[in-house]
Formats: sequence, C-alpha cells, structure tokens
Amino acid sequence: MSASTRWLAGVGGVLLVAAVVSAAVALMASGTQQFDEGTPERTVQRYLEAVAERDATTALALMSDELVARCGPMPRDSIIHRGTSRFRAALEETRVRDAGGVEIRVAITESWGDSPFGGGDSTWSVFFELVEQNGEWRFSVEPWPTYCPNPRELPPVPAKPANR
Repeated sequence: MSASTRWLAGVGGVLLVAAVVSAAVALMASGTQQFDEGTPERTVQRYLEAVAERDATTALALMSDELVARCGPMPRDSIIHRGTSRFRAALEETRVRDAGGVEIRVAITESWGDSPFGGGDSTWSVFFELVEQNGEWRFSVEPWPTYCPNPRELPPVPAKPANR
C-alpha cells in the first residue's frame, strides 16, 4: 500500500467516524421520546406520526369501534391535505378516568411559513381520549385534526319556543 493510498484510507476513515458521530448527535438532539408499545401514550404518538406523514389509513385505523359506529367514515382530508404546516408534540399529562379510559393532554406547536421572515408558530393543548379495545388503546373521541362529520347518537335539538 502506497503512502497516498494510506492517506486516502485515513481521510476516508475520519470522514466515516465524523458521519457516525454526527448522526448520533442528531438523534440525541431531536429529543424524541419513544413510548412503550401497548401504552396509550404510544397510541397517541403513533397517531401523531401518521398525521405528520399524512397517512390517513394508519391514523384512522386507531379509532375505536364505538367512535366509528357513532361518526361513520371519518374524513381523510384533515390528515392528507394539511398544507405546508409542520408540527411537533410534547406530552403534558396522562390521566386515568373513572370510567376506565385514559385522557392524554399534548402540547401541539404548529409552524408554517419560512423563517426568519413570513413564518410563525402557534402552541395549544389538545386532549386525546382513549379506551382499551381488544387489548389495544383506541381513540374514543375524534382526535385532532379529525372531526366527526355525522354524529349518529345525538338526539335532535328541540326547537326553541317562539317569543311572545
């Protein structure tokens, strides 16, 4: 092996080590906590990942049978056609409800536009309600950004009496 070949191999090795270190630092800096499979937090995380990827099939598969029966087919547009905005989420609180379900509060920060000019972001809390169904956690109330277009369970609203 000639001196120039050893030199090129050394430079290649240094570049490879630098790339591995950079990837490891980037993964650690992202701060994404992976929740354990089978937990309600992981179900919310999977759902939000699907929304971020605009994967309505995966997101809507996490709805409970009761929610689907009450709402009918959930619209896919709110997931698929989210425009150019991006979002990140942070778990704020998990609460077990007396009825056996779980309520998870997540801070959503949605960003749009190009920084430093013309961009912006907004943060708000979103509540996700889940129930256990066949050993898996499912949404019992339509989660952000979906909506229930046709609630079948709600009784008709009575007409207001006329003012005299």
